[in-house]
Amino acid sequence: MKAKEMLNILSKPWLSNQDIIKIADLSPFTASKVKRIIEAEFRKKNPNKFMPAHCVPTKDGIKYFDIDIDFLKSLANIDLSDDDGSLE
Repeated sequence: MKAKEMLNILSKPWLSNQDIIKIADLSPFTASKVKRIIEAEFRKKNPNKFMPAHCVPTKDGIKYFDIDIDFLKSLANIDLSDDDGSLE
């Protein structure tokens, strides 16, 4: 997945199973387990806060996967428009 695509997913407030599958390249079964872990950690820290069904906060997903947003932004700014992949 390209950095821009990942940043587009991570720009949403909530992550679904499909988002977790895409950003971590996981199977649906494993992504569901990861989502449950993130959800359990969130509920332990914030028992009274609202969380939509079937989603987890993106902030917690970023923390769980240790995603470096600044690095992704720098990659997204690189223009690799050449078809051969060379940087000229």
